[in-house]
Amino acid sequence: MTTTSSTETLKAFLKRIPGLAEVISWLRRSYPGDWIFERDILEWMFEPSLRKQLPVLYQIFSVYCYLYFKITGKTSLKGGRRLFLAIANLSNQLSPQDYLQIQLPKYKVNLVPTDPRLLHVVNELLNDSTDTRILSTLVSKGDTFIDVGANHGSFSIVASKLVGVEGCVVSIEPQPRLAKATENSLAANALSSFQVHQMAVGDFNGEIELLIPCDTSGSAGIYSAHSATHKHHRVKVPIRRFDEAVDWQNFSGKTFIKLDIEGSEYAFLTGARKMITSLKPNLMIEIHPGTLDASGTKGEDLKNFMKELGYKQYAELNNFEQTFPIEDLNTDIYRNIIVFMEN
Repeated sequence: MTTTSSTETLKAFLKRIPGLAEVISWLRRSYPGDWIFERDILEWMFEPSLRKQLPVLYQIFSVYCYLYFKITGKTSLKGGRRLFLAIANLSNQLSPQDYLQIQLPKYKVNLVPTDPRLLHVVNELLNDSTDTRILSTLVSKGDTFIDVGANHGSFSIVASKLVGVEGCVVSIEPQPRLAKATENSLAANALSSFQVHQMAVGDFNGEIELLIPCDTSGSAGIYSAHSATHKHHRVKVPIRRFDEAVDWQNFSGKTFIKLDIEGSEYAFLTGARKMITSLKPNLMIEIHPGTLDASGTKGEDLKNFMKELGYKQYAELNNFEQTFPIEDLNTDIYRNIIVFMEN
């Protein structure tokens, strides 16, 4: 019997096993947080000075990751999401702690131990990711930085040193534990004054249900078609119009906004219209066709509203010195861009 016929016979036999196809499909299923378990994101745990700051079970996880990548040569940790969540839950049962503090060369960061996104947060602060690195060219001493969708506060932490003692950082994060983690990190790092607002922002004042995926807090939002596609939990949070919730009239210097709130970008801009038309801040915004669809927002409507607010040019993050008319912005492609008021 040839190798080919043997393989086909085995496949035919396996197909007859009840439920096997469903199990294989489940194992191969992709999850929103799978991207976190890439080697280039996890490599910081291989540094002894950082690994020893982790709880014991997390240290075991880091050793497993090191051996897995070294032996297999692969760049993605198979089963990493499930393994991390199991270890995080067990560690939380054996030795619960609200926050995990990691001292990096430039920053001290507070992390929510059960959130897989902590792995990415450390990596981007340690290695100056493209998104955080370009802040040094977009904000200056004495400026105000608004971090809408702060998560663990990576951008806020970096900006708090860049704007200096005369500047200000305003962090907006609806998830209670992440808002507190951001506040703790800013207290440990900031040269500037800072505010942390634990709220969602939109085009009305009230209360709203926030959907937080267990895989990664970075996909949390208010639209179920994006944030409730996998296991998640729900929490009621306040929602406010930025114009009325924050004392923006007293912001110092120039204002810059980072906006990434999983489909609620249009609603934020509506609720911050007075501030934007008055202060004319440049804007870093995520254009995500999936979250726009989930929110029922048309990309063209978002683009036209930015034009109405006074935004004229945009640039890609990896080459933001080359600008294009905002009319040319294709909102059908996922990207993070800088949008400028001036030509």
